Amino acid sequence: MNTPPGKPYALPLSTWLLGIPGLVCLIAGLVLAAGDFSGHHPMLAEPGTAIVLIVSAVALLGSAAFPAVLKRLADNDRAATPGQ
Repeated sequence: MNTPPGKPYALPLSTWLLGIPGLVCLIAGLVLAAGDFSGHHPMLAEPGTAIVLIVSAVALLGSAAFPAVLKRLADNDRAATPGQ
C-alpha cells in the first residue's frame, strides 16, 4: 500500500455503504442460525431465513471489496507513474 506517511488509508464511501449492511446481514444470519426466533415473527420461523441472510451478506461484502480494490490499484498506479 502506497499511502504517504502519517496519512491513514481511506476506504471509498461505496465500500462502507455496501460493507456495513453486509456485516449486519452476516450477524443477523448467524444469530438466526444459532437460535429459534419463530415466536417473534412468522418469517423467522422459515428454515431458510438464516441461509438467505448469510448469502446476502456474502454478496454485499464481495461487492464492497470491489471499490476498495479499485482504489488501491489506482493509488498504486498513481504512485508508479510520477509526474502525472
